[in-house]
Amino acid sequence: MSRTLFIGCSHTMGYQGFLSGRNKEESTQPNTWGPNNYAEFYSKNNNKKCVIIASAGTGNRSYPRFLAHAFKTYDDIDEVFIQSTYWGRFPIVINPDLDPTQIFPTDFFLQKDSSDELADRWSIALSVDNKYLEHYHKPQPQDWEMFPYNRDTLPWVSEPDTRRSSHLYFQMWHYQNTHLEQEDYFKDIAICDSICTNNNVPMYVWNINNRCFIPKETANYYTKLNKTTFAGQDAETFFNKKFETLDGEHYTEEVHKQIAEQYIPKIKEQQ
Repeated sequence: MSRTLFIGCSHTMGYQGFLSGRNKEESTQPNTWGPNNYAEFYSKNNNKKCVIIASAGTGNRSYPRFLAHAFKTYDDIDEVFIQSTYWGRFPIVINPDLDPTQIFPTDFFLQKDSSDELADRWSIALSVDNKYLEHYHKPQPQDWEMFPYNRDTLPWVSEPDTRRSSHLYFQMWHYQNTHLEQEDYFKDIAICDSICTNNNVPMYVWNINNRCFIPKETANYYTKLNKTTFAGQDAETFFNKKFETLDGEHYTEEVHKQIAEQYIPKIKEQQ
């Protein structure tokens, strides 16, 4: 039996962030692999297994690596859905070796979180060997207080202190949301298309809301894409309504059901 591959961020993972209750007992912690997961609804509706590679906060830059890992691991993938995520996210890597000859395999930062009859679920590991770390970040004014990786939470991360690194500010003003980030996006989609072409598998690229902007130039910026179909509009625009959220950002189980039942099939019709 063939299976579907889904790649994305927290919206593909089925994620619910912090919710502040009226008191400490009512507050909830972030939840991953929750029921608000369109990928699993789609698989159930089509009586078909799936592979999901997704992480909260991840960026488009990792998608070619996710895709390559999937095709190296599974030989029965017959369709790929890539949920294009938010602009402005860039990877921060901590690698004390700084060895340019050191080549990590495509699954080096990935972990299989769970597997059952319906789905195999993969995400980015917090750290590898308590030594290497890959994390996506979007610079915010409150980085001083909020950046999660420091000596208190991960003692092995010592220098540089990424909360105070000028690299964050350089990225914010000289890379994020410029033509450089756009060109990297075009390259990443072109690589994904090449991988799918080599495996003769169709790829569908879509966005869950209009903040996950997909430039129309992506289709032929560097080269003509062979296996890629782009959604004509984001999911929220398709349904012509503001999606209900669980935490101000991540959508309800009912929204994900509608995406699986109505929106994704519509994308496939455009092929």
